[in-house]
Amino acid sequence: MAKLQMFDVVFDGNDAGVYHSGEVIRGYVRIVLGGVKNDVRGIQIKFKGESHTHWSEGSSKNRRHYSAKEVYFKEKLICWGKGKNDRGASKLTLESGEHRFPFSFQIPNVPLPFPFESYVGWIRYRIMCKIDRPWKFNHNTERLFTVVGLPIDLNSMPHARIPSHQESTKTVCCLCCAQGPIIVKASTDKGAYVPGESIFVSGTIENNTSREIVDITYKLVQYVTYFSSGGHKTRRVTTIVKDKAPGCRRREVARLNWKPLVLPPIPPTGPQGCNIIKIEYLVQFEGDVSNTPLDAEVKLPVFIGTVPLYQTQYPDPSAVVSEQPSSSAATAPPPSYQVAMEGLQEIPSKSGHDYTFGKLMYAPQYPTYNLPASAPTWDPAHPPQQAGPGSYPEYPQKY
Repeated sequence: MAKLQMFDVVFDGNDAGVYHSGEVIRGYVRIVLGGVKNDVRGIQIKFKGESHTHWSEGSSKNRRHYSAKEVYFKEKLICWGKGKNDRGASKLTLESGEHRFPFSFQIPNVPLPFPFESYVGWIRYRIMCKIDRPWKFNHNTERLFTVVGLPIDLNSMPHARIPSHQESTKTVCCLCCAQGPIIVKASTDKGAYVPGESIFVSGTIENNTSREIVDITYKLVQYVTYFSSGGHKTRRVTTIVKDKAPGCRRREVARLNWKPLVLPPIPPTGPQGCNIIKIEYLVQFEGDVSNTPLDAEVKLPVFIGTVPLYQTQYPDPSAVVSEQPSSSAATAPPPSYQVAMEGLQEIPSKSGHDYTFGKLMYAPQYPTYNLPASAPTWDPAHPPQQAGPGSYPEYPQKY
């Protein structure tokens, strides 16, 4: 029977492992032994928050590797025994049975980015624990946790309630003859949301060609830009949620009337506090033009936050707004913290060898709300108020 039967990190009163900036993490290291272990110098624990990007471009001899790293905090302490460099360090004995070694650590009270996972880059907060054994392989265990940075309150953003609206005109060419145009108009019901809400999308495709609009696709797309320390960057595009609606025949108009896209648990726009990963969101509204690889589309920038708007109904556009709703009014329901839409993933061990105890499975958790959804009643072609230049971040462009 192996002597080391259990080696893990337990949080006091916080099984979900979700903490806020400035909060104190309390818990203990649990070790269960099936026999006496007399080869231990000490038990070390390390707290670390960091982000990392890494990707490659090119092939063969022209292949280039790019990476960057940011460290948000790092602290190491000895739970029991002594460290490698301590004077008088010697082998100690742990008896058979269960042992608990308490710890506490205060997360820095500064804006910290939400955790994020992808194969190109990640933002992680972890506890790494080591049973230090002189002249032998150490035993290691790790636990990742979620840090909720400072709230991203949509009530503090003047344009969060303003619909995102775009129009475009597309001409379809057939040999030497141009057909069209196809006129696309689309709107969202507002400009900012939180996970759990519904983005209501409305739009029209005026088809002035002899081709059919096969269908309409409306979807939320996540654009993530990764930066290297040398100034290079790459981008990955992911469809978060999408749906389809009927198209139309030639010389007709296809319409979509305020259909919802329910937001799953996703990271907010940003992320705040991180300089090497940038997350943006767009609602893409497009018509599939038959017999051509080209689509007629518009892209609507939207912002994802962590504190919802307390009042989402639009006032009379002709009325004068004398007072904005106060973000201090405690009328927003509390969020639940839901596992990211990708689910649990296996995280490679930081120690990099086979002496890590157990498989490390992890998924970030994001604040998610259960909010009532009601479609707008105003005409999307004439929003009650439109944002001026610079009101929204520009949607991502191709490099």
